[in-house]
Amino acid sequence: MISRRTWLRLLCLLLVLMLLGGYGYFSLGRLLERQHIQRLDWQAPRLALDGLHLDRLELLQQSPAGQLQLRIERLHLGWGQFGLQPPYAQQVRAERLTLDWHPAAEHAASTPARRLDLKALGEALAILPLSLSIDELLVDLPCAKGRCQLRGDLQQSRSAVSAGALDLRLNLAGDTTRLNLEGRIQSATDATELQLALAVNDRPQLSLHSRLQDNADGTLWRGELWAPTLDEATALRGWLRDWLLPMDAAPAAAPSTVQLAASWQLQLPRGDLDINLLRRATGHITANGALAEPWAIPGLGQLQGELGLALRGLDGRWYAEQLSAELVLQQPLPDQQQRLPAALRADSLRLLLEAGEPLGPLPSNLAERSLPLAFRLRSQGPTPLELRGQLALANAPPWAAQFADVQLSASSPRLTRGDWTLHKAKADLRFNGYLDPEQLRIELQRGSALSLDRVAGRDLQLRRLRANLGGLQLGARLHNGDASDWHLQGPASIDVESLLHAALRPQSWRWQGRVDLAEERLESSGELSADSDLKLPLQLRYDSERGLHAHAQLPELFLRAGNPLATTLAHWPALLELNQGRVSADAVIDLAPGHDWPDLKLELTGKDLAGIYDRTALSGLDARARINLDHGRLQVTLSDLRLKEANPGIPIGPLQLQADYSAPIERPDLGQLNLRQAQAGLMGGSVHVAANQWKLTETPLLIPVELRGLQLRRLFTLYPAEGLAGSGTFDGHLPLRLSRHGIQVDRGRIAARSPGGHLQLHSERIRALGSSNPTMQLVTQSLEDFHFTTLRSQVDYDPQGKLQLSMRLEGQNPAIEQGRPIHFNINLEEDIPSLLASLQLTDKVNEIIRRRVQQRILKRNAKAAPLEP
Repeated sequence: MISRRTWLRLLCLLLVLMLLGGYGYFSLGRLLERQHIQRLDWQAPRLALDGLHLDRLELLQQSPAGQLQLRIERLHLGWGQFGLQPPYAQQVRAERLTLDWHPAAEHAASTPARRLDLKALGEALAILPLSLSIDELLVDLPCAKGRCQLRGDLQQSRSAVSAGALDLRLNLAGDTTRLNLEGRIQSATDATELQLALAVNDRPQLSLHSRLQDNADGTLWRGELWAPTLDEATALRGWLRDWLLPMDAAPAAAPSTVQLAASWQLQLPRGDLDINLLRRATGHITANGALAEPWAIPGLGQLQGELGLALRGLDGRWYAEQLSAELVLQQPLPDQQQRLPAALRADSLRLLLEAGEPLGPLPSNLAERSLPLAFRLRSQGPTPLELRGQLALANAPPWAAQFADVQLSASSPRLTRGDWTLHKAKADLRFNGYLDPEQLRIELQRGSALSLDRVAGRDLQLRRLRANLGGLQLGARLHNGDASDWHLQGPASIDVESLLHAALRPQSWRWQGRVDLAEERLESSGELSADSDLKLPLQLRYDSERGLHAHAQLPELFLRAGNPLATTLAHWPALLELNQGRVSADAVIDLAPGHDWPDLKLELTGKDLAGIYDRTALSGLDARARINLDHGRLQVTLSDLRLKEANPGIPIGPLQLQADYSAPIERPDLGQLNLRQAQAGLMGGSVHVAANQWKLTETPLLIPVELRGLQLRRLFTLYPAEGLAGSGTFDGHLPLRLSRHGIQVDRGRIAARSPGGHLQLHSERIRALGSSNPTMQLVTQSLEDFHFTTLRSQVDYDPQGKLQLSMRLEGQNPAIEQGRPIHFNINLEEDIPSLLASLQLTDKVNEIIRRRVQQRILKRNAKAAPLEP
């Protein structure tokens, strides 16, 4: 039987338990309300010797931060080290934990950054159980693609001696990838140390050692990161793509094998834990990476090689202390290279960066913040290229670079652009320069040159071309990496060993002057010269709206020292030689955009010229001619031509000529000739052609030639015959016909002016001929002193040079039969080319003319000789 004392004790215990239960229930309600927990359910709780068991525990939290759903199955809370303070149960195990978190959108956008508090972190670790094991972990969280799920298991343990030491093992499994994360956190009052090791598909990938320690200035952060064989980057890329990249973003392909190593020591200032805290840090960071196999990066190419970087920060300002690289880029920049001709595209680029010598002097924005580097860039492909030099690189933003002693070498066996083909092109450039996000400046140094073995165009070929570019300066404005408002200016020269063109004789050419080139504009001025001693000041101007404008000047040439035009122009008449006088020219060429033919204005001036054309000696020639090519039509204006004398055997002069000629440029030989004035002195008289127009399409051309005041005495002086003399004045009309067969005259006429003239023939040979013939005796006697009143002749001349004269001579000899009238009909035939040749074979004639006449006679005799049987 229970005593009253025992009942009293049991009743008191029951009362205490009821009070504690009521208080606990009331406190639990208050706790759930403060934590915004709307539902807390458990199922099948039971007590056992090893602890408390729950088949299911469900929790729903609805707070301003969002909604959290937690479900735990088969939860076991062990009695070992069970306490009345958090975490209450020190041994926790669950077969399955399911977590579903939906953050509120407005709360996520306004969540403030948290201050880095190592003491609070240590206190948070202290409330974790000594042992936590979750056999199956299912977590559903927001991510970049919307919602992502994590599946795996979790093992956590904490030292019973040191509450701040925590070991963690998390295994996550995807469709084809397993991630294993092992970590250890050690937290003290003022320091926290973290060690992490990441393995993918049971292959070690990353190791991290990090230590945070509070000090008087804030927090000191030290750490190291290793990835000696990061060969599961593709798997990591899949996780990062799901959690970090938006759905519409195209992730870059992951490298197959990566090696990473980094270390840092940073003094973090006091403040909120965000990216700005790192930016305001003081300390240093060292990082090295290597890609053992090519990594395909969209838009860039396949990257392979090594990269090293050392940074130092001071009160939020970061500086690069070291930079090294040895990188190879296969199939580089495919989008940009598509804009280049196939011959200029590169198959690969190799970049080498290493420490270099300091440069000086530097711009003010680089003087105190530059990193000296030596660089080398090589490209492989149809046009190999090498770029190397010294570099002063800004070691902190904003970035800029000063480069010096840069050498660029490139060569290409063949380049084709439109109608032009360049053979064996080589570039050897040396330059200094400056580059920043807003501008580019380059100055080419002495020795910079471009060379071409041959340049072939539609109707032009250049051999052994070399362009000397030392002194040229290039400037450009940059915007988002694109160059605009670029400008190239300075001195330049071009040497061509041989220039081949249908209008020019093959020889060397040189140009020296200045160039001013912009995006849609070109201006240049200089002097163009050839081996023939021809020198042409030349100005060029081009812009996209007005097209090309060129102005060339030929300063006065003194032909006594030589005629460079004859040794320059391929179509210079082979039989024309000018050895005295002065020649000058001025040419303007305009080619509008979209036009096939340029507009040309050419003015030629000759003063006191003398020389030889074929077998004709020329002297005292003054001429001014204008040649215009306008909208595809050729216009030649001979405004004033004056010739003192032309002597093809018979002196002609002075001569004066004014004429115009117009023709389509496609057929310059089928135009229209407009003769305004043509006259010349001949044998004391003159030759005239009346103003007229002729169309060269209507052949033969009929040119009426008027003869006025020709003196018979001058004819006998020029063409002396044995014992023949006379006087008289003649006029005539010659209908001259020009055709492709030559010159022809049909039924021309010549007649003596009234009152006539006088003929005298004193020849013993002719007198002896008439002694046996009474008729001939009368003729010879009459011509010894014949006074004629009429002398007229019909003139016919064929293209072969045969002249036929049908003469009518009427007059008297006062000594014969008291001066009775005597009439003669005389027919004469003369080979004019032979006659002129005979007149030219005198001691007074030029030796060149004599030689040409002799060659002509030999050719004619050879053609006339009969063939041998």
